[in-house]
Amino acid sequence: MKKSKNRKGQAVVELSLVLPIFLLVVIGIFDFGRALHCWSSLNHQCVQAARAASKRSNQLIARNLFLSTTHTSLANVKKVFWESRSPIMSESDYDNINWENTGIGTNTDTVTVSASFNLTLMTPFIASMIGNNGSNNGAIKLYASATEKKE
Repeated sequence: MKKSKNRKGQAVVELSLVLPIFLLVVIGIFDFGRALHCWSSLNHQCVQAARAASKRSNQLIARNLFLSTTHTSLANVKKVFWESRSPIMSESDYDNINWENTGIGTNTDTVTVSASFNLTLMTPFIASMIGNNGSNNGAIKLYASATEKKE
């Protein structure tokens, strides 16, 4: 079969049409993986902090009392939260961290730790479609919360 001289640039034209779409899909998959990792890490942080706040530090005192000596301090709960942070998550991107009923002297039987994280997407097209939440253009807000019953 004889090759035509008109078909010399066909591969280059096909590549120029398909390559941008292919790169958008690949980087979109990367963004989705980052979002899943950040949400999972944020959820892990909340669970670890809630567990630290719910542990009874002194087992010898009555189980129905929540005194200054029975549970850990709020500073220790915050320390556990930040120790569980993923290295790819910047501390400046955290938002609305709530420590409900944590710390010494709270007379409730549950602890709730909740937080949100602003994740900036790398794909400009996807970021412009789903990431317009007010002033954080190109970012999505991830939420996590954990509730534990005190020991």
